[in-house]
Amino acid sequence: MEKKSTNTNSVKHVLFGSLIGTTIEFFDFYIYANAAVLVFPQLFFPSADSTNSVLLSLATFSIAFLSRPLGSAVFGIMVIK
Repeated sequence: MEKKSTNTNSVKHVLFGSLIGTTIEFFDFYIYANAAVLVFPQLFFPSADSTNSVLLSLATFSIAFLSRPLGSAVFGIMVIK
């Protein structure tokens, strides 16, 4: 019976650690998304008009967001081999 409580305690620690890690990771994406809209258009695309510069900075954000699963698949295959 005590082994079950230790296992439950371990599962709670894993879930809490996963929650903290995911929260920090998505907070980072939240900060980057805000910067992509508010700061990056004037900083990286000053010659473009405002709409195009926001779209270009959001395109860089989407590339970073979409490349994460691709990178995890590639490195996952490398780790398995």
